[in-house]
Amino acid sequence: MIFIIPLSYPNISTPLFLFRFCERRTNTRENANKNHCKNSVAVLLLILLFLGLTSCGSSKPSVVTTKKEAAENNDARAVSRPRTNRTVKVAIEKEEEQIERITNEKPYAETNDFINKVVENAMSYQGVKYRYGGTTSKGMDCSGLIGAAFMEAGKTMPRSSRTLSLVAKGLDLDEVRKGDFLFFATGKNKRQVNHVALITLVTPGEIEFIHSTTSRGVITSTLNEAYWINAFLRAGRID
Repeated sequence: MIFIIPLSYPNISTPLFLFRFCERRTNTRENANKNHCKNSVAVLLLILLFLGLTSCGSSKPSVVTTKKEAAENNDARAVSRPRTNRTVKVAIEKEEEQIERITNEKPYAETNDFINKVVENAMSYQGVKYRYGGTTSKGMDCSGLIGAAFMEAGKTMPRSSRTLSLVAKGLDLDEVRKGDFLFFATGKNKRQVNHVALITLVTPGEIEFIHSTTSRGVITSTLNEAYWINAFLRAGRID
């Protein structure tokens, strides 16, 4: 006779079955074998039951029983939790506020009508060709541009770039503002001023200026350009 016993318990996915024991017979010896087979099946069932109980115990989730354990679990989850979009947005806003505050504290945020007029006058000469000693729209040199811009606003300035550098109050680049001067050494003597420019715009990352160059006449440039930052000597202001 064939016995098919389906068995399953937690953590065991495939049922155990198909135990073949013995065939039924009519004599006494066959009955004895049949009883022996039954006893074997009973022992096997007890073993499987014991294994099922032990495996179930190991699969139970841990239970938090104290406030300390709960706090430790929350801390662990907080460490693994990624930054949310809200957190990133707040950080960016704080950084932008800090930049704006620093910008507003810088002296280049200051200006007045006189300085605005001087810069406007100088900008009106863009494109005028270079002429040594010139001070008009027919041609001008670097100090001639400065002199014309200030003269039209009602103030007389020294005629040469070197004299301007001697009269001007020295400044660090992080102190300059619109209307200040930049002095350069573009000749063989890299320590002697021979060129001057008027600052037209200052931002946290750039200083823009207008000047008259021998090759291109009156143009605007910035200190981000390698040639001019390499030729730069100092900055100054004439009140």
